Amino acid sequence: MNAPYTADANNLFLLAINLTKRCNLACAHCYMDAETMKHGGENELTTEEVLGLLDDIAGRSTETMVVLTGGEPLMRGDLEELVAHGTKRGLAMVVGTNGVALTDRRVQSLKVAGAMGVGISVDSLDPEKHDVFRGLPGAWEKTMQGIEACKRHDLPFQVHFSVTESNADEVPSMIDFTRATGARVLNVFFLVCTGRGESMSDISPLTYERVLNQLVAAQEQSRDMLIRARCAPHFKRIAYQRNPASTLTRATGYEGGGCLAGIHYCRITPEGGVTACPYIPEEEGNIRDTKFWDIWSQSHTFQSLRNPKLQGKCGSCEFQKLCGGCRARPLAMGDSLMDTDPWCIHVPDGSAVIEPLVAQPKKLAWSNEAEQRLSRVPSFLRKMVRSRAESYALGLGLNVVTEEHLAALAAKRFGGNGPPRPNMQEVATQPLAVQLPDNTLPWSEQAKERLAAMPAFLQEGVRAIAGDVARSEGRLEVNIKLLDRLESEQQPGRSLPWADEAEKSLTDFIAEKPPQVRMFVAPALESAAEQFGKKRRTTMVEKADIEAAIAQLTGGVEWEEDALARVLSAPDFIRAGIKKAAEFNARKEGLERITSGDLTRFRNNAMMRAVQRMKGFGMQELSFDAYEIARDRVPRLKENPEADKRFDAIRNFVVTRETPGDLLGQDLLEKMKVQLRANKQNDDG
Repeated sequence: MNAPYTADANNLFLLAINLTKRCNLACAHCYMDAETMKHGGENELTTEEVLGLLDDIAGRSTETMVVLTGGEPLMRGDLEELVAHGTKRGLAMVVGTNGVALTDRRVQSLKVAGAMGVGISVDSLDPEKHDVFRGLPGAWEKTMQGIEACKRHDLPFQVHFSVTESNADEVPSMIDFTRATGARVLNVFFLVCTGRGESMSDISPLTYERVLNQLVAAQEQSRDMLIRARCAPHFKRIAYQRNPASTLTRATGYEGGGCLAGIHYCRITPEGGVTACPYIPEEEGNIRDTKFWDIWSQSHTFQSLRNPKLQGKCGSCEFQKLCGGCRARPLAMGDSLMDTDPWCIHVPDGSAVIEPLVAQPKKLAWSNEAEQRLSRVPSFLRKMVRSRAESYALGLGLNVVTEEHLAALAAKRFGGNGPPRPNMQEVATQPLAVQLPDNTLPWSEQAKERLAAMPAFLQEGVRAIAGDVARSEGRLEVNIKLLDRLESEQQPGRSLPWADEAEKSLTDFIAEKPPQVRMFVAPALESAAEQFGKKRRTTMVEKADIEAAIAQLTGGVEWEEDALARVLSAPDFIRAGIKKAAEFNARKEGLERITSGDLTRFRNNAMMRAVQRMKGFGMQELSFDAYEIARDRVPRLKENPEADKRFDAIRNFVVTRETPGDLLGQDLLEKMKVQLRANKQNDDG
C-alpha cells in the first residue's frame, strides 16, 4: 500500500547563486552594486566552494532548480564545470544571462555540460531602448544572436522581461515575440528599487495592476507557453479574482503562488551570503562558515516569512495567504518586513481569508507508473497535479489513477507539449566536451528539386534560412510551400512604417531581380534603410533612407544580381569584408560592374596570394596553423583581439562542415595544395 501523501511546506524549489559581480553591461535596473561590475570582487566564491554548495544541496534535495546568475555568469570561466557537476548530482541547472556572450560555441558547451536551459533578458523590442536600458550600444543585436544560437543548437531558453513605466506598453508585443522565438516561458520581472535601480522610478501601482491583468489574461489563453510574473505576488490575487479555480494560485495547490522568498526560494551572494531574495539585502548567514541547510532551517527572517504576521492592509486582506504582498517593497520604503505592500491597490472587503489547498491523504490508489510520472513533476506543482488527477479519475468512476490519466491532463493543459525537462541521468553521462549536434531537418522531394535548381552559390544560404525558419515554426520538414513563402515575402522584420516614395524606390530597385536574389537583397536593404532612418531619429523610412541604403549596398560600383546575392549569402562574419575587397579590386581594375566571374577571380587571386604568404611562413600544407604563425610575425595581428575573434569565427564555421573543401571549390583547393607541394619540393631541392 502506498504511504499517505505529505508535502514539506518549506521545500527549496529554487536557489539562485550569484556567481560574480562582474558584468559586460551596466543595466540601469540591476540590484547589484556597480563598483565591481567590471573586475569582480576579491572574495568571490571559488570553484571548489560552489561545487561543495551543490553537493550540500543535492545531499538533501534533487528537486531544487539551481539558477547560476550574476552579474553575468558567462564571465566565470568555470561555468560549464559548475553546470556539469550539478547535473551529475541530479540538480536542474539553469543559467540566467543577458545573452550578449551566448556564442554558438558557448551554447554548445553549456548544453553538453547538462544545462537544462538559459534565461535570456530582453527589455524592449526597440533595439535602441534596450541598449540604453542595458548600457551598451549593440547589446540588443548580440542578445538576438544569442537566442538564435540557442535555437540552432536546441538549448531550451526562456525570455526575461523587466517591466518599467517606459516599456510597460510593450507587454503584449513581448508575449508575441517570446512565442515567435520558440521560448517556452516568459518571465516578467517587477523591479524593487535597490542597488543601481535606486535611481529609477518603479512603475506606478496602476500600471502594476494593469500589466498583471494582461499577464493573467494571456496565460489563461496560452496552451503552448508559460507566462509568469516574478516579484509580483499580486499576480495570484488577480488570478483568483478572475477565476477562483485558476491553476495559478495556492487555492488549487499551486505552491509557486505568492512570494517565495525564504519559503521556497533564496539566493547566495558572490561572497557566500544567504539572503531571502535579491531585494532583501540582510544576510542570514554565510555558507563559508555555516552549512546551507542549517541557515535555511534556522534563519529567524526565513521563519518569519514562512509564518508571517502581516500588518496594516496586508494583515486584514482576504488574499493574505494566496498573495501576502511583496515583503521587500515596504522594507525598501523604510518600513518593516511585515508592513503593507505600498504597490497594492486592492482594498480588503472584510471577507474570510482564502485558504490554500491542504495536502490530503490519497483518496485513490495510484499505479506505479503514475507515481513515477508524478515524481517527475516539479514539487511546487505536485500537490495540485495529484488533486486534479484524483478528481479526474473519480469523475470517470474509477478508483485507480493511471499514467494515462496524467497524460490526458497534461495534453489538456499543454496540448501534448509540457515544459521541457531533460533526462538528467542521461545528460550526466555525457563527456564534458563540445560536440556539434545534427540539427538538419528533412526536405521534401519538391523542396530538394527547387534547391538543386538554384545557383550553387545560393544553395547553402537558402538551406540555412529555410532550416532556421522551419525549426522556429515547429515544422518537421522543409517543404515547397515554405520555400514559396520565403521567396515571395517582401517585408521581413520591418519595425518602422515606410513612406510611399521609399516603398517605390525599393520596389523599383529589386523589380527585375529573380526571387532567389530578392531573398537576400530585399532584407539587407530594408534593414540598412531603417538604420539610416533611426540615425535621423525619424518615425518613418523616407526615400532618402532607402537611397542611402542602395548606395551603401552597391559601394559606388554596380553589381550583377547573382554576384551581389552571392556576397549576401556568405556567412555574416566575412560578408562585409568580401564586399569591400571586391569593390576595391573592381575600382583598381577600372571595372564599372562586378560579375560573378569577377568575384570568383578576385577570390582565387586572394587565396593564391595567401598560399605565397604561407610559403613565406615555411608551411607545406593547408592548415589553420598559418594564423598562429602570422600573429607572431605580423605587427597588426599582435595583441589584436578583434582579429582573434574573427579568426575563431572562421575556424568554427569551417570545422563544422562535413566537406570544408566545398567552400573554395575543389579545383582551387587542388591548385593551392599543388603550389604548397611545389614549395616543399623547391625547399628540398
